[in-house]
Amino acid sequence: MKYLLAACILFSGASIAASNQTGKITSLLAGPVYGDKLFFKVDGAINQKPSCHTNEHFDYVLDISTSTGKAYMSLIMAAYAAGKTVTVSGYDKCSIYTGVSNFRSLYTK
Repeated sequence: MKYLLAACILFSGASIAASNQTGKITSLLAGPVYGDKLFFKVDGAINQKPSCHTNEHFDYVLDISTSTGKAYMSLIMAAYAAGKTVTVSGYDKCSIYTGVSNFRSLYTK
């Protein structure tokens, strides 16, 4: 039982530590030089920015090499094209591309 409680505390802390940001997507970057990656920037400040995030040009990066990644890319591009306000969250790591937070989720109305 105490291991279950410790696991719950550990994982709840991980979700709290996720970065997040609300605003409009202001730029996108993809191309052969970047491989299967989509970079994007959201206006406004990143809350709880991970220490690994050092890039000033882009806020999040998404791996688009999978069908799931391609589906998220479509959602991100649609929100960008429509000028929608979104809330984006990122993981507390920069493993897809050094210096840019890994994309976690996108919420829009």
